[in-house]
Amino acid sequence: MTITAPFADPDARPEIVREAAGAVGNFGTVLPLLFGVVLATGIAPGPALLFFGLWYIVAGLVYRQPIPIEPMKTVAVVAIAGQATAGEVVAGGILLGALFLALGLSGWIDPIVARIPVPVTRGVQLGLALLLARSAVTYGLADPVLAVAGVAVVGAFALVRRRWAVPDFSALLVLALGLALVALGGGMSAPAVPLPYPVLPGFGDWLPALVVLVLPQAVLTLTNSIAATELLARDLLPRPPTAGLLSKMIGAMNLVAVPLGGIPMCHGAGGLAAQYRFGGRTGWSNAIAGLVLVMIAVAAGTPAAVALFPTGLLAALLLAVALELARAGLRTDAPVPTLVVALVSIVTSLTIGFVVGWAVLLALARIKPKQPRFSELV
Repeated sequence: MTITAPFADPDARPEIVREAAGAVGNFGTVLPLLFGVVLATGIAPGPALLFFGLWYIVAGLVYRQPIPIEPMKTVAVVAIAGQATAGEVVAGGILLGALFLALGLSGWIDPIVARIPVPVTRGVQLGLALLLARSAVTYGLADPVLAVAGVAVVGAFALVRRRWAVPDFSALLVLALGLALVALGGGMSAPAVPLPYPVLPGFGDWLPALVVLVLPQAVLTLTNSIAATELLARDLLPRPPTAGLLSKMIGAMNLVAVPLGGIPMCHGAGGLAAQYRFGGRTGWSNAIAGLVLVMIAVAAGTPAAVALFPTGLLAALLLAVALELARAGLRTDAPVPTLVVALVSIVTSLTIGFVVGWAVLLALARIKPKQPRFSELV
C-alpha cells in the first residue's frame, strides 16, 4: 500500500508534514465551539469529541481530499448563548440530519440553494458573530487574566502570519495551555475510550428545536456548508465533491452521531480554506485531524476535565471565531437587510431575524427606483 491509499487519489503525492499542518488549520473553529456547547448544555464531551474524530476520518476516506467537519454554527452559537437545551440540540441535529439526507437523495439541493438571498445568509453569519462575541465577553469577564493571555496568543499568530506563511497553531497552543491547567487542577483521569450512549430528546424538545435551531441552521448549511464549500472546492481541488454528496454526508453523520452522544456537525467553506492554506491537499489531512480529536477524547474527554477548562481561554477562541464569522457576514452587497437580520437576531432569535431580513429585502426591491426605458430618454 502506498502513502496515497486510502486517503488520497492514486496520482496524488501528499507530504505528510504539510498534511499535518493543514489538519489543525480548522481547529480554531472546531474546538472552541465544541467545548462551548459542552460547557453550556452539559452534553458529555467524550462521545462528542470521539464522533468528531471518527467522522473526520470517514470524510477523509470518502472524499480523499481535505473536506473538514465542523460544529453546526447556528446550533452551537445558540446553545452557547443559553438559548437551547441539550435535548433541543439533539432534536435539532436529528431533524437536520433527516432533512439533508432527504435533500441529497432527492437532488433538490441546487434549486433550493439558488433561491436563498445571499444578503440574508450574510446577515445570519453576522448575527451569529454578534451572539458568539457576547458569549465570549461573558466567559472572559469571569476569567479576565487568561482571557487576555489567550487573546495575546491568537493576536501574536495573526501578526506573524501577516509577514510569514506559517500555520496558525494558536488554537492548539491555547488548548494545550488549557489542558495543562486542567491537569494541574486534578481534572485529568486515566485515559479511557468514551463509549457512545443513546440520547433521545423529550417530546417538548422538538418544536423549539425546529423553530430556534433548524430553520436558521438549514439556511446556513445550504449556503455555507454545501453551496460555498462546493464552489471553493472547484477552485482548489482537482476532484471537487458535488452538492448532493455533501448533503448526504451531512445527513448521514448527524443521524448516526447525534442520537449517540454527538453534537450536530456539517462541512464548511472556511474550514476547507483553512486546511488548504496550511498544507492540506488530500484526505490524509482529515485522517490526522481525526486522530488528534480521538486522542483528546481518550485523554481529556470527561465532564470533569472540560468543566475545569479555563473560561478565559475559551473566550479568546470564541472571539476569534466571531471575528471570522463577522468578516464573512460583512461581505454583502446589500448592507441594510444584512444588518437587519443581524440586529434583530441578537435581540430576538436568528429565525425571526431571517424572516424580517427577507421581508426588508423584498420591500427594498419593490421601492427600488425603476430604470427609465431607452425610449423615454430620447
